[in-house]
Parts: sequence; C-alpha cells; structure tokens
Amino acid sequence: MRKWILFFLILVFADVFAISSLKEHVSLDTLREAGIPVEEMEKAGMSPREMRLYLPFWQDMEYFPLAVRPQEREEPFSFTDTWMEERNYGGKRKHEGCDIFGKAMLSGYYPVISITDGTVEKVGWLPLGGWRIGIRSPKGGYFYYAHLSGYGREFLEGESVKAGELLGFLGDSGYGEEGTCGKFAPHLHMGLYTRYGQDEEYALNPYPVLVYLKDHTKEISY
Repeated sequence: MRKWILFFLILVFADVFAISSLKEHVSLDTLREAGIPVEEMEKAGMSPREMRLYLPFWQDMEYFPLAVRPQEREEPFSFTDTWMEERNYGGKRKHEGCDIFGKAMLSGYYPVISITDGTVEKVGWLPLGGWRIGIRSPKGGYFYYAHLSGYGREFLEGESVKAGELLGFLGDSGYGEEGTCGKFAPHLHMGLYTRYGQDEEYALNPYPVLVYLKDHTKEISY
C-alpha cells in the first residue's frame, strides 16, 4: 500500500513539474513572438518573470536613445551591462540604468531622442542626474534620460512627445548643485522603470533593450 501511495505522489509531482515547465515554455514563446530578445535577457541573468515586466510597453519602443550623423554611423556608441553595480556619489547605492558613451567624447555633440511616444512626467535638474527628462510611454514604461548638456526645447510636465523627437544632447551634468558639469566623462544615463504592484517606478535593466534598439538608430543631419 505504501509503495502505491509513494508511486502516486511521484506521478503527481511529475505532472505538476511538467505543467509548470510547459507554462514557462509557452510564456517564453509568447515573449519571443512579441519581439522580446529572450536569449539576450537570459544572458543578463533575467528570469521569465522579470522578462514579462517588459511585455506591456515593448511595442512602444521605436528608436535607440541617441541619434547619429549619417557619416558617423559605424559603431558610434558603446555601453556595457553595469546593472546594479555599486556607485558612491550621494552614499552607497546601486546603478539603476545603463551608461552610453559616444565615440566623440564631447558634451553637447550627440542628440538624445525619445525612444517612444509619451508624456513628459519629470524635467529639470537633479543633483544626481543633472539635467534630466522622464517620459512615460503609452503602455506604462518610464524612460529616464540623465546628464544632458541641455534640452532641445523648453519641455513642460504633462506635454506629449513623439518617438524620435529631440530631447536634448548627451552631456556631463550632475553630481552637484544646479549647473554642475565635468565631474565625469560625457555620457547618457538611460534608466527604465515600470509600474509594478504599488511601485510607480520599479527599476528594470535597460541593457538588453539598448542592445535590441541599436538596429533602430536614427540618423540626423546637424
């Protein structure tokens, strides 16, 4: 009798594991069908649960956040996965974003454009981010562009922007009182957040997104 009970329990656990594996497989297939780079995200150490958080706003994204001149299209930008690395300015903290550097290490040289259509939620100075702007996409993704050298125009909170619209220029502002510049090499800090539970700005790793968007870099003559 005990052997039959043990055999029954083994079958039950096997069925549960099989169903769980099937659901996860189907879920990953769904993510792939939506265009999400599952393999790239797996390389970054993401679980399927984390990947699914990108799904609602994935189709909102159209462009890489930096534009380039047509004659400079060959590998103009570089970035690595520094997600959650330690940072020290303002006290010990984790890096919630990805830093993008231009081949020309010049402040004010590269145009920063909006990845998505959306609404301006935050704009202006932050001691940590310098001149920054935060855009909420139609499906809820929050895109944070920091360390700008300046803005493309005067932006107001609540106004709409279009994907590909000029937001400002890559710079080196931040790490001090308003107007502080030159504390680090010029770069764009790109942050990505979403609504999750009670959290309006749940941080997501933007690195796999940027890898995907590299093939969608906009050319601008300026």
